[in-house]
Amino acid sequence: MKTFRLCSSIPLFLLLLPGFFTRPASAETLFQRSLAKFDVQSRIVKPADYSFVVMGDSRDGEEVFKKALKLAKLYHPLFILHGGDYSHYGSQKETDRFLQVLAETVPEIPYFVVMGNHEDRTVFPEEIGPFDFTLQSRRLNLTVIAVDDSQNALKPAELDYLKKGLAAAEASTFVAMHVPPKNGKWDWHTFTEGADKLQEILAGSKAQAVFFSHVHLFAKGKYGGVPAFITGGAGAPLYDKGFPGSPVYHIMVVRVKNGQASYAMVPIGK
Repeated sequence: MKTFRLCSSIPLFLLLLPGFFTRPASAETLFQRSLAKFDVQSRIVKPADYSFVVMGDSRDGEEVFKKALKLAKLYHPLFILHGGDYSHYGSQKETDRFLQVLAETVPEIPYFVVMGNHEDRTVFPEEIGPFDFTLQSRRLNLTVIAVDDSQNALKPAELDYLKKGLAAAEASTFVAMHVPPKNGKWDWHTFTEGADKLQEILAGSKAQAVFFSHVHLFAKGKYGGVPAFITGGAGAPLYDKGFPGSPVYHIMVVRVKNGQASYAMVPIGK
């Protein structure tokens, strides 16, 4: 939400000019605010048993998205990871509304967003966060690495970021990006540039799972020998044909118990 501060030394005619007010340069992004919450929460939860929630593609479906957030709260997650496409165009207006819904629904939960293909590459880093990021807690032996493949490719910079991140990762490690790679099972609405290299990097790594969105349904498989999930059912119109999976609005609950993760797709009720 924008904040304004009036200054008595500013002439009245300037105050009346359209666009005179701007967001303060010091305003933090959603990522920065959430990271501060994550640092606190990761010191509180039990290392032997904690959960986090994954959801994606909430664009154009605010009512379903609100239900997804309320459902996620029931699991008391350490954080929520959004797989991208929180908006249709990524505009400032859409982004402000997205942030408002989060503030009204899950103000206490750290919320991290992967860059999606529907996001605006100017607005996103100013309001939401970095295109590539890593969450890490040595106390929990947890690492989450997110990379930007929203332009239907994993570029060398992202592949290098992921490779280095996995080399320095903790025991419980998870990877996230928006667009799923093409493979023998998923061959539509996917990317190919960098897909072979991704498979090579994941193979033999510490990653316990890799999360994708982009396709508006739930699907699971393996990639590079790692369990792979498509979770794109947080509000966008569902895909009911042409892609293997379940066209259902849902969230994913990831429970890490004694260092090992289990995964549950939880449908969003009416």
